[in-house]
Amino acid sequence: MTGIEARRLIPRGVLALPALCALASLAGPAAHADPLLTRNQNPLLLPFGLPNPLPARLPAADSGRYALYVNWSNAADDDISDSHNFTLDEESEDVRLRLEYAFATDWAGLVEIPWRHLSGGTLDGFIENWHDLFGLPNGARDHMPEDRLLIEYQEGDELLLQVDGSASGIADVPLAVGYQLKATEQSALSTWLTVDVPVGDSNDLLGNGAVDVALSIAGQTQLAEHWQMFGQVDAVWLGQGDILPRYQESFAWAGLAGVSWNAWRSLDLTVQFYANSQVFDIPINGLSGDAVVLTYGGTWRTPGGWRFDFGMNEDIQVDASPDMTFYFAVQRGF
Repeated sequence: MTGIEARRLIPRGVLALPALCALASLAGPAAHADPLLTRNQNPLLLPFGLPNPLPARLPAADSGRYALYVNWSNAADDDISDSHNFTLDEESEDVRLRLEYAFATDWAGLVEIPWRHLSGGTLDGFIENWHDLFGLPNGARDHMPEDRLLIEYQEGDELLLQVDGSASGIADVPLAVGYQLKATEQSALSTWLTVDVPVGDSNDLLGNGAVDVALSIAGQTQLAEHWQMFGQVDAVWLGQGDILPRYQESFAWAGLAGVSWNAWRSLDLTVQFYANSQVFDIPINGLSGDAVVLTYGGTWRTPGGWRFDFGMNEDIQVDASPDMTFYFAVQRGF
């Protein structure tokens, strides 16, 4: 087995763990736990239709929920050899307005309006100081200009991808319909069909230029009085897009699993793992898409029905997702 083959097998083995945990969570007696609305924020993966976390418990008929959430991420990675040259140095803000509405008993629709900004950003200095504080390596950051935007992939003399100018705008729009498979006081299980509509400009990595379709199962379960578990598994069929089309896969999968603890009254603390398979058949972590992401954060619920989320992502599979992502959300039912 070659070194490249070994590196590619390791992420796939790790990726299986969150999916197995997610499926296990669907088998027990479940509960009212909701995942944090974040996933892998790699700017080369975001244009594709891998779903964000979906609700396991649908709203009651003729009611719904709305949410505004932000993922603010920063990535720095490079991989240079005799055959290729890859650079990923960027910062992005992904802002989404989500609306869920149950149009019949056990049936609901969901739409997200995403706005994305890609730039050199302002977080490089903060992240380097953070790494220095905890004795963590800065990796490629040590020889990269601060607050630069450059996403580039070159094979030999052929430049296959280059993004070096800031961009912002509406990204591809996911439309989903969900069905409640099971809902009791202690458990919930739903299935979702999501179609990702190509609205964003693929030249600016706001979209991928193709329709993607995903089938998902989401569940939640009560583990103990103050402990809940949730999970989700996604199978995604990828249309032939405009970003590195010669290497793009036609299928990808993703999964998440997490645990929430009711720490104090209206405060829940959450840890969740998200994983996805590769989107590009290229043996470079920051480009292929294979990733495992750890998220830790919490939720504050008010008596008036508002929910406020906060969290942070870390790249467990090094360089496959941004070094750091900050997550914020506000949600409410209607």
